[in-house]
Amino acid sequence: MGRPASRPLAIHPRVHLRPAQPAPPPIPRAGQQDPPTPTDAQIDGILRPARPEALRPYAAYTGSLDEGLYLRLCYNTAKEEAHEAVWAGNLAHGFVGPDGLIFDDGDIFGAEGMDLARFLEIFPERVASVGGVEHVEGRESALEECLRGIEEYGGDGGDGDCQARGTGEEEYSDGVKRYLAERRRRDPLLRYWEYHAACVVTHLFIEDAETLEGKGLLHVFLDDIGNVVRQWRTDETSSEDFDFDGSWKEGVWRGEFEMGRGVLGDAYRDGGIRGPPYEL
Repeated sequence: MGRPASRPLAIHPRVHLRPAQPAPPPIPRAGQQDPPTPTDAQIDGILRPARPEALRPYAAYTGSLDEGLYLRLCYNTAKEEAHEAVWAGNLAHGFVGPDGLIFDDGDIFGAEGMDLARFLEIFPERVASVGGVEHVEGRESALEECLRGIEEYGGDGGDGDCQARGTGEEEYSDGVKRYLAERRRRDPLLRYWEYHAACVVTHLFIEDAETLEGKGLLHVFLDDIGNVVRQWRTDETSSEDFDFDGSWKEGVWRGEFEMGRGVLGDAYRDGGIRGPPYEL
């Protein structure tokens, strides 16, 4: 897949978003309409290129909390049979349900260089419209709990660490506890899985060239500025991503973050825009 989306401005966990204050009324100028109306030249030169007519039907909804998103990026005519098989798999397994938003238009999403980052440049509302003060506060609270557990119990994945964070891991079998402890020793950032999960605002399934080679859909979880938090490939031999609209609403996917499925996004790794040290 292409590079993870990024934005120049990162919201630090301690930064609280405040409701925008009303702007002072503009000073009227002679001959100015109230409110000002864009000229035909401005419409043709600014507004239409920003959201061409062909793209506007896809912007009927500004949020994506309740419906799945499916983005098709590969339109290789030689792979059309593979695409049909992949789509049949979606119909059978319900990766995206009947109310999902399907971005499938070769003229738009099959353009050279199109990837997730460019898709989000066209449709920034897919992530920007589902964040806000409550999301930032929830993210901060999750990080605070993680840091408390690590400070008090060393964060090695042991029983004390689990109980400190109140994750319910104390109820796991000894085998699962040992597995998690070993995973966290090998990947220390996995100790922050609750924080990573709290950063997620939406997700989408991507059908790309690797998908058409039999490697599964790319399931991507995004934060409120379009960074990839975690991603993995779907597997038709397991059911974690089946009927995912319901799993999404119920937060079942958080368990996959806990187990370290797939890979953590570059933005949350060392040197990333939201990478460690994670601190309040």
